[in-house]
Amino acid sequence: MDFDVIDARPRLLDWAAWALFLDIDGTLLDLAPAPDDVVVPADLPQRLESLSRRLSGAVALISGRSLENVDRLFPGGRDVAGTHGVEWRRSGKVDIVGAPWPDELTEWIREEARHLTGLLLERKPCSLALHFAANPKIEAEVHSLAMTAAALSPIALKLVRGKNVYELVPAGTDKGKAIERFLSVPPYAGRIPVFIGDDLTDEDGFKTINRLGGLSAHVGSRATAARYRLNSPEEVRHWLARLDSLIGDAP
Repeated sequence: MDFDVIDARPRLLDWAAWALFLDIDGTLLDLAPAPDDVVVPADLPQRLESLSRRLSGAVALISGRSLENVDRLFPGGRDVAGTHGVEWRRSGKVDIVGAPWPDELTEWIREEARHLTGLLLERKPCSLALHFAANPKIEAEVHSLAMTAAALSPIALKLVRGKNVYELVPAGTDKGKAIERFLSVPPYAGRIPVFIGDDLTDEDGFKTINRLGGLSAHVGSRATAARYRLNSPEEVRHWLARLDSLIGDAP
């Protein structure tokens, strides 16, 4: 269902009472061949600032990117759940969920992957992403390598599948849990949760939002647990601009 024609209970349309959770890549920003190649539209940071003011600060970015990487795109120490919920920041306070990443595992994967042309390893503070957008034909080999690495790891890991990427992250974390954690503290507590995402990694967030009676929206056309759809990041940005004006016009 189109997110601009929400058929919902009147309470859900109380925009000023929302808590807004937003994925970054493929949602706020158009996807790029490599994570560092994305472009942040000039007016987007200011739009997020405006929405945050109107929602009493209840706007958080929920991303697979590390906090450091998010801050390069959106400076200012925003509320963020990074690395799929492993890193969590609210009001400037950072918490890391899970055990430290084993560096020896990174070196083992790097050695085993020498023959995989087009594979990009992205080391994050708490995880390792294996990007294969430059050569999608190696997906099966990348998957096998990641599964073997998870089995050999000295800490419990789970394999997260994204668009042209497999990521090894500490077990017991996901975007849904990160959203629930935000909703347990001010200014998010007691608000109507709204989450927009595009990837398989966002499905945990959609399920959490649905269970809590909020609004979930998927960007794209694949099968999803989300109850609403937006077609593209450009449409998401237009929708945010509209929301900004709606809240501003609210009595």
